[in-house]
Amino acid sequence: MGTKKLTRREFLLVSATGAAGVVLAACAPAATQAPAAEPTKAPVAEATKAPAATPTPIPTQAATATPVPTAKPEVAKESPVLAELVKAGKLPPLEQRLPKVPLTLAPLSGKGTYGGRIRTFWRAGWNGFFQEHQYGHSPLRWIDDGLGIAPGTMDKWSANADNSEWTFHMREGLKWSDGKDCTVNDIIFWWEEVTQRTEAANPDAIPDFGQDAVGKLAEFSKKDDYTLVIKYGTPAPLTAKRLAMWTNANIGPRFIIPAHYVKQFMPKFNTEMKDWTKFNEMANTYTNPEMPSLNSWVLTKYEAGKGMTAERNPYYYCVDTEGNQLPYIDGEDWIATQDTQVELLQVRQGSIDWVHFHGFALSDISTLKDNSEAGGYNVLLWDGGSGTGMMYFPNYDIDDPKLSKLYRTPEFKQALSHAIDRATIQKTVYYNTGFPTTGTMSPKAFEFNFNAEAQAFYKKSRDAYVAFDTAKAKELLAKAGYAGEEIRIDLPADAGQECLQVLEIVKKNWEAAGIKVVVNQITGTAFDALWKSGKGSIHTNWEVGDGPDHLLYPSWVVPNEPDRWAPLSGRLLQVAGTPQETAEKDVNPWDRKPPRFNKDDAQYKGTPIEKIHALYAKAVVETDEVKRASLVWDMWNIHIEQGPFFIGTVANPPRIIIASKKMKNVPTKEQLKLGGFVNPWIIPYPAVVNPETWSY
Repeated sequence: MGTKKLTRREFLLVSATGAAGVVLAACAPAATQAPAAEPTKAPVAEATKAPAATPTPIPTQAATATPVPTAKPEVAKESPVLAELVKAGKLPPLEQRLPKVPLTLAPLSGKGTYGGRIRTFWRAGWNGFFQEHQYGHSPLRWIDDGLGIAPGTMDKWSANADNSEWTFHMREGLKWSDGKDCTVNDIIFWWEEVTQRTEAANPDAIPDFGQDAVGKLAEFSKKDDYTLVIKYGTPAPLTAKRLAMWTNANIGPRFIIPAHYVKQFMPKFNTEMKDWTKFNEMANTYTNPEMPSLNSWVLTKYEAGKGMTAERNPYYYCVDTEGNQLPYIDGEDWIATQDTQVELLQVRQGSIDWVHFHGFALSDISTLKDNSEAGGYNVLLWDGGSGTGMMYFPNYDIDDPKLSKLYRTPEFKQALSHAIDRATIQKTVYYNTGFPTTGTMSPKAFEFNFNAEAQAFYKKSRDAYVAFDTAKAKELLAKAGYAGEEIRIDLPADAGQECLQVLEIVKKNWEAAGIKVVVNQITGTAFDALWKSGKGSIHTNWEVGDGPDHLLYPSWVVPNEPDRWAPLSGRLLQVAGTPQETAEKDVNPWDRKPPRFNKDDAQYKGTPIEKIHALYAKAVVETDEVKRASLVWDMWNIHIEQGPFFIGTVANPPRIIIASKKMKNVPTKEQLKLGGFVNPWIIPYPAVVNPETWSY
């Protein structure tokens, strides 16, 4: 598909990714604007009739955008460190290292200065924190807390009328960190030789963007070295959003891989490799310093359980608005930690320049602030984006006739919600941050924000059964037929402090309403097996923070796997369209392998979940973004009328961010479009706020 030049107006429409045939070219966030006002707390109210499920098509809030990049590689500047290497003949000139059209990222408060290092830490065993700083591998990037999408390695893209065919144009001249050319060949190689291999231990499963709405594999094809075409058997309107998710390296699905490097570790190309073990070890950007990368900082040293070092990528494809190659900061030094007290000490003594992955609780804020001047750091509070805080969900598919009847009765779940004293939880656990909620997807989600009706719909969903009313809870329990059955709360043995603090309050609340409660804390492995088999009772130790679009990670709204509130129904959707969908008809659903409902089972047929599944099937192929939102509202109305299927406590408590006082261009909450959206890894923080532009 051919491309065209865009007007400035078209550049401002980067958030309208669902519109057919819109071609998007290189743009990036400028100085970030003030956030949209947080939805105000509505009066506590019962579930009422929903607004008309056809939203008025008020335009989506435009993401921050800049004009077509004007930076010219031939006049671009670079780090003095790299300039010396060029002078010494150890590195090609900058114009040979940048693509023809670099990605322009606008610093928040103005041009930075080169030099310095970021000192930080990560919890040993959670190396993915390094990846969450890096958006370099992604074809597209979320910006403005998920309100918009900007280019990444792709400088423009388009879709046909029904969104079944997408064309992506890669930046010409893009290079891996070792200086080798990066082209569409590296995407096709990943798709054909890695993702679709079936050998044991192959780490790359088929991603969401690799299949259509009925599970058929997409067709990836190369038009030329810099043009990729993806064809689907059905409309695939969420493709651009799905490609902006995660960081597309070792967090979430990959999209590209350096074929010239990884071939040597693959059995097909090297007979010395008998399996994928060596590939798994070496094809890793956060443990293998030799692995070529597209990130701003590339690993140069890694010591398991101790630390790692990263240096600037001399071939990084981003520049600032004056054409200076990014990043400004020379490198990162990470140390591994195991203990929150050690982390607190490191921050307080001024040994850390940046961190948001840590073990700190809101109770640590005063200690951190008291030492901030001496330690030379700021304590920032960005919104986490959680729609629930610590939450609970009864197993809709439980293998117990009495409990099944209770857990499928709306009044019982509504009673559980009304019995919770959220004000005490908010004060005791969340230090009066956040706001009470019945439980929803993130309040930052597009479907809750794109116009006034969307915000009203969010308030209705948030407040449906939020009122603390023990008497009402007792009335609803009686109406539901509760007769003193033992209600078991299941949680893993390694549940965190937040979970246990909330649980202590909720258990007392439910017992005060007359519910017999027992707590079942078991090993993580046992817990996982219990839940997926349909034997679990009420689940806790999780929050719901996902967005920025309900349909990208829909498992909370739409049972599509066995980990959440309807495990056997979720497994059914996983096998839909396969022989397993109707297999083992005469076998008890909980004894099937794997445990699941069939589409004709009485436990599934005619249930709210069947209706949600039907709406989901329509939504994922709907090309009109407003109509898609309408279908999501229809699903949420089922959640309100037949649920709540998951029960929240306090939405959107903040995340503690530590940033050196010397560091420039790090945003405050007020400078983020929606105040921040830190918690879900599918919208990677801090990568979305461009650490490449930070400087000292």
